[in-house]
Amino acid sequence: MHRIISTALCSLFVVAAGAFAQSWPTKPIRVYLPQPPGSGVDIILRKAFEEIQPRLGQAMVMENRPGGNSVVASEACAKAAPDGHTLCVLNTDPLVSNPLLYSKLPYDADRELRPITNLYYILTGVFVKSAVPVGSMKELETYAKAKPGVLNTGTFGPRSSLDMSRLFLGDKWNTGITGIPYPGGPQIFNALAAGDIDMAALGAYGGLSLIKSGKVKLLAVSGSRRLAMFPEVPTLAELGLGDFPSGHSWWGLLGPSGMSDVVTQRLNAEFVRTFREPKFAAFLADLITEPNVGTPEQFAALIRSDRERVAKLIKQYKWTME
Repeated sequence: MHRIISTALCSLFVVAAGAFAQSWPTKPIRVYLPQPPGSGVDIILRKAFEEIQPRLGQAMVMENRPGGNSVVASEACAKAAPDGHTLCVLNTDPLVSNPLLYSKLPYDADRELRPITNLYYILTGVFVKSAVPVGSMKELETYAKAKPGVLNTGTFGPRSSLDMSRLFLGDKWNTGITGIPYPGGPQIFNALAAGDIDMAALGAYGGLSLIKSGKVKLLAVSGSRRLAMFPEVPTLAELGLGDFPSGHSWWGLLGPSGMSDVVTQRLNAEFVRTFREPKFAAFLADLITEPNVGTPEQFAALIRSDRERVAKLIKQYKWTME
């Protein structure tokens, strides 16, 4: 009798799950993003939404929540109803660095957020304003050592990956570099172009127009090989800076932890399909980014492995929690 009841309950669950999958989504899907409109990730996601919305039959609405080292957007996503109508696209800061560097967070990256798929890697460029009299990372090191604490760089706030890169270079070069916080990448590039800050380490695409206009210089890039459009610019790995924190950045899709397997797999399938399409991959290449999608399990493993890597850096350089 118990076996019959159990079988019946399982059947009902399967039917209910199938019905939910067919009915979802029933309203527009909100996607929280901790970067402002016009940022690289914002541009990429809006393009992806154009491809995915017709297949889902509902709009995907961007909710830009920049600032606070991604805490605001992460918390909003983590505390949302897990019905598949609220998602977030986050990077290494809220998922990897924040849990290690902040003793108190209003969200739990492991318990309250469910990985859906990683999306793409960011190829980072190290830029300086044109007025800084250097033409290489070695010359920048010499310049920074000659004026401890005078060289400054844009960050997303204390303990962001950009701030960790500041500390990393300062420790490597045995000198001080001052961090200037901004809410997002576009604001940092604007400040760099205006001469308000000396350097920045951000997605390489964002600085292309500034390089062409002569307002900034590109000294190094992340990735395993040099950029085809800047073959003279070395990689960070070539310079012995392979652990540069901003050189290991990516963006991924998540939802609240209670979201169903059915919705998680559907979202995974839609985003993986889009990011693997040749036309979309070409679009990403023009933005100097590399698609990197996979299963929810692979994304979760990436978060764990990157957190282990950053934890070693924190221990090595004795960075403290706030």
